[in-house]
Amino acid sequence: MGSGKQSLFIPGPIDVKEEILQELGREQISHRSDEFRDLFKSLKPGLKELFGSPNDVLISTSSGSGFWEAASRCCVCKKILHAVNGAFSEKWAEVSAACGKEVKRIVYEPSKGVRAEDVEKALLENPDLEAFAMVHNETSTGAASDLDAISRVMKNHPQVIWMVDAVSSLGGMRIDADRRGIDFCLSSSQKALALPPGLSLACVSQKAYDKAKTIKGRGYYFDILELKKAYDKDETPYTPSIPHLYALKRQLERISIEGFDERLGRHKEMAARVKAWAEDNDLRLFPEKGRESLTVSCIISRRGLDLKTLKRAMLERGYFMDAGYRKLNEKLLSEGKEPTFRIAHMGDRTMDELDAFLEALDECMRKQEIILEVKEQEKIKG
Repeated sequence: MGSGKQSLFIPGPIDVKEEILQELGREQISHRSDEFRDLFKSLKPGLKELFGSPNDVLISTSSGSGFWEAASRCCVCKKILHAVNGAFSEKWAEVSAACGKEVKRIVYEPSKGVRAEDVEKALLENPDLEAFAMVHNETSTGAASDLDAISRVMKNHPQVIWMVDAVSSLGGMRIDADRRGIDFCLSSSQKALALPPGLSLACVSQKAYDKAKTIKGRGYYFDILELKKAYDKDETPYTPSIPHLYALKRQLERISIEGFDERLGRHKEMAARVKAWAEDNDLRLFPEKGRESLTVSCIISRRGLDLKTLKRAMLERGYFMDAGYRKLNEKLLSEGKEPTFRIAHMGDRTMDELDAFLEALDECMRKQEIILEVKEQEKIKG
């Protein structure tokens, strides 16, 4: 494919519409001007709708991982519970440990979602836990957890701060942070929001702010109380990436035009299309039944399918596909199991684009299997 345009069917970064990219080239303005404050203020309603909450949605120029650190430093004095069911939930637990917190883990096999009964048990057995952190949609495995079931548990433990990573679900799956009682819900720009990487978002409850007031050593750049002070003035504490904010404004307008429910419905339809494609090809999804993501499908490969070769073949056709999360596949191969690959269907992706990708994938898989059959026949003859 060389340097030609590639369609990104990876779970972030993903393709960004040209009209959004054009916003990045706007003339710069002062971040302490009325024009900037008007821009910042205009973002608030759309962000609150995305998160499903009237709470503040803080904005930072960073990856979503930055708000991992903010949550762990600002909302936990000593002890935190982490649900670990994949690579990113494990990384967040490592961030908490690096911030000096005592981490207790609920560990799952990577195909599993977080189970409400396990959270309940851990909180009852450890009444000194101050917070519970989890990933809603584990990007490495394509497993989505049941926020409603976990919400019912968390409402029985109102003293515990509930922190949720919605990095690969916000904009493609329903969050409803207020109804569910999520205190700190974080996300970033480069996945289902279909924006360039560089912005992180956090929907923060008053309970989380109150907890932060009791914490020493919150740091500075990711101190949610500093961010809150600026937020109330329609500002940021430090110079943000203003072009990203223009891009966010335009994307929020586009989401409003499409309709939020319609956007979520489109993601659901695309997920169903990929699942049907997998079944038609005698493949199956990696997550346990009922826990499949609506934004990224993790699919178990079959014997003889060379994912690296498949990835190169798709690249020649203009598609950058994902050959599976490396650490997960290393684990599976060490256990004598087939590796996985992932298909992202998020952001502004359309069904027609997805169908074209799947058609190309069919062709590449058939070609590889024909070559494999010929080689096997030659071995038999030899």
